[in-house]
Amino acid sequence: MKKLFLFLAVLIAGSASQTALATEIGDTLVLEKVDKVRIETRDTVQRIVINGVKDDPYFHYSQRISIPDTSAVRRKMPNLKDFNKVVIKGNDDGKTPKVEGSAHLYVGMGTMTGAPDGYSLWPAFEFGVGGTADWHPFGKKNVWSTGLLLGFRTCHVKSNRYLAKDDMGVVSFVPYDAATQKKTHSSLSIFSLQVPLLYTHYFDAKCKWMLSVGALVNLNVSTRANRYYTFNDEEYDVSTSGLGQRPVTIEPTVIFDAPYIPPLYCRYSPMTFFKDGRGPKMHQLSFGICF
Repeated sequence: MKKLFLFLAVLIAGSASQTALATEIGDTLVLEKVDKVRIETRDTVQRIVINGVKDDPYFHYSQRISIPDTSAVRRKMPNLKDFNKVVIKGNDDGKTPKVEGSAHLYVGMGTMTGAPDGYSLWPAFEFGVGGTADWHPFGKKNVWSTGLLLGFRTCHVKSNRYLAKDDMGVVSFVPYDAATQKKTHSSLSIFSLQVPLLYTHYFDAKCKWMLSVGALVNLNVSTRANRYYTFNDEEYDVSTSGLGQRPVTIEPTVIFDAPYIPPLYCRYSPMTFFKDGRGPKMHQLSFGICF
């Protein structure tokens, strides 16, 4: 029996505005101006259904194809929206575990809570970038994720103070000399390697409502206290490192996503940022958007 192949010039479901004609050329059946095309993929079987062509609205074609190797199935998507709909959120049997990779970016702000009375580290600006491996053990609605991010945070020190380290290595807030030091500015900068540990649940079939809970493990690689001021019309820029921060801090994390808004996150660390006896007992708090 002669083999039948389908050549679809344009594959757009529900469109009746394509070019017209249904002809057979050699071993190829060319269908144009197709009213509706439906492709169903289940495990190792794919079904293609075509309804309606030019001058024959009752035209119907159906074929079932056995796919012994699902990796051989390839899809061409005209835009990112269709790719997200078909490849990421579709054709999931809900039974086969799978692992996917994804890139991430977050931008936010926050503060250090627990600073001594009258002192403040606000606002704190932060951003991070990296990737995760996402495990779907029971289908697309449940995801366990971990990976590696590069995170940076800078906190503005208010109240005309700066963070300084004494001879014993203890960090504290120190006032500027108001008589001689002018145009002052102080900050605390933190660079971290971050390991997210998250569980995500999608509440709807289209994966538009999502809640993630878990923690962000910070490996605090570098911390610097910076201060800028002028003295006798000369500018000074002083940076102090080795501040006695904890090498590892953990921030419980919540991420929420819904239609028409970007994913929102909130994080808070119950652990103090500085080691015991090495600085003020302050805790990291931040919130922002992530992608």
